[in-house]
Amino acid sequence: MSSYEKLASFIIEKVGGEDNIENISHCMTRLRIKLYDDAKADRNALDANKDIISSQIAEGKLQVIIGTQVGDVYEEIIRQTGKTASDQKEEKKKGNAVNRFAALITRIVVPSLGVLCACGIIAGLNSVLLATGAIQAGSGTNILLNAIGSACLTFFPVILGYTSAKAFGMDPFVGMILGAVLIFPSIAESMNAGDVLMTVFAGTPFAMPVYKTFFGLPIIFPTTGYTSTLIPIMLITWFASKLEKVFKKYIPSVLKQFMVPFLTILIGAIVGILIIGPVSMILQNGLSAGLNFLIAKSKLLAFAVITLIYQPLVIFGLHWPLITLGLIEFAANANSLIVAAIFPASFTHMAACLAVFLRTKSNKMKNISLPAFLSACFCIIEPSIYGVTLPVKKRFGFCMVGGLVGGLILVLSNSPMYAISMGITGIMSFVNPTTGSFAGMIWCIAACAAAMAVTFCLTWFSYKPGEDGKNEDDIVAADPTQRRKEIIYSPMKGEVKELSEMGDKAFSAGQLGKGICIVPTEGKIIAPCDGIVTALFPTGHAIGITSNTGAEILIHVGKDTYNLPEGMFQKLKKQGDEVKAGETIITFSLEEMKKNNIDPETAVVITNSKDYLDVMKLHMGTVNYKEKLLVTVVPETVSGTIAAAKE
Repeated sequence: MSSYEKLASFIIEKVGGEDNIENISHCMTRLRIKLYDDAKADRNALDANKDIISSQIAEGKLQVIIGTQVGDVYEEIIRQTGKTASDQKEEKKKGNAVNRFAALITRIVVPSLGVLCACGIIAGLNSVLLATGAIQAGSGTNILLNAIGSACLTFFPVILGYTSAKAFGMDPFVGMILGAVLIFPSIAESMNAGDVLMTVFAGTPFAMPVYKTFFGLPIIFPTTGYTSTLIPIMLITWFASKLEKVFKKYIPSVLKQFMVPFLTILIGAIVGILIIGPVSMILQNGLSAGLNFLIAKSKLLAFAVITLIYQPLVIFGLHWPLITLGLIEFAANANSLIVAAIFPASFTHMAACLAVFLRTKSNKMKNISLPAFLSACFCIIEPSIYGVTLPVKKRFGFCMVGGLVGGLILVLSNSPMYAISMGITGIMSFVNPTTGSFAGMIWCIAACAAAMAVTFCLTWFSYKPGEDGKNEDDIVAADPTQRRKEIIYSPMKGEVKELSEMGDKAFSAGQLGKGICIVPTEGKIIAPCDGIVTALFPTGHAIGITSNTGAEILIHVGKDTYNLPEGMFQKLKKQGDEVKAGETIITFSLEEMKKNNIDPETAVVITNSKDYLDVMKLHMGTVNYKEKLLVTVVPETVSGTIAAAKE
């Protein structure tokens, strides 16, 4: 069984089985699974799988973030469940309008992203070759590269006709034909030739002349045509999908094969050209006008908001509407400042991952941060978000600050993108194909360098060993030969006895690790070493600390104290806090415990004892705070460790 088969089977099982899957799709890095019952999904198991970056509920779906191999896993899930894209049930309209709209845009735009970026890279390469004189304008090389680079956006309505038809549950080839009608060769010129018959919305910014009619009905066709547009084909396909459902319901089966597409295309195209197209162009122009109005009022503020919200939106998969606005801007101006403003974002995650990779001593974290760095090079930032930056929230904040700095440099220097591409290959997209100017590309490099420098420095200088808790950072790998000796000091004052003498069998049998028992004479727990609080039970009766050298220590007060009301234990630290040996962590009342008939005997155990050759006791009888209690033993230094600990 291949790794993709294993992962697909695992995901199917942990989401509640194939019968619990209503709908499944994917984008660049994540599966989007619509479940009948979200409660059946075991998210803890999903998050614990080493091949899964993270899982979350967003847009009314379970999103399983995997990485760039998500397409292979998706195909394997489809194969194992027997589902196909055409027979998946149409999603119910749940969640708020924003989430539904974001989900819809994602399903329509994301499938085209790969070819969109690929053509953008080729367009950027063509611009660089022209600007450097490597090829001449009008040469065969220039003409061919220009055709390849411009093909995707030029015929975007056809591509979106296909993807939107699939999103609306319609025959995708009908969607393609509807898109082709909008950009049929010379249709814009023909529809706008001759004398003006009338002007619709005369005297307004939306005034549109009418040159032709359809059986007396005015045809309003934009002079620039529908090439590179987004909204018109989406709305036309949505309308056509409703028609198709009606026709499939009432047309006899023997006639469906050709009559359904015939009527859907005929009526959909006519209504689309006469009504939906003009209305959608007004909507698209209105969005552009609104954005331009906001930019005119405060260009700095408008783009500051755009650059700041982009990365948080990525977390929830809600960033595609913002990118769609950038594509609309590109369609209108042949360039986009919106896409340029968010361009440096992936570079900030490269910087954060690089800083963590260089600072951490954890093999585990190095294995996470390096692949995340490489993914960010190509604008796949989810591995960085969920593996490196978001777990330590300040790092994600540093990426936002770096993105703001880089984005505003491009905005203030007025350096738009002339092709749609992201990551390091997108730098070429800032070369102006008309003038051949490299100024935009130079500003892009400067902006990305500034964004990276800000993020790298903030991450580097604010880094604290072990700040990621049990997930990573400076907790040396499980190989005991790589560990230093670890002295565990007494966290309590009291009487020491063997762990086997405890009434709690989970501890006395050694099931939770080797250690010692203390019967406290004071109600206080201090840190037994330098480390991180990696677990803290809500009642405060149990605390887990991971030392800076890797020992995982559990301090558990009393038996059956898990059901005590909160407040009996006063927590002076919280989960994730860094502690120094001797710092007070918990206080409690021995009197209150006695009133509740609770034995206060406390287990101090090394839960990862198996990683060591042994855990030795250094004290018996009466013990005071900060006296040596336990020592971990590594294979190569057994005698030296014990001797040094007893000194």
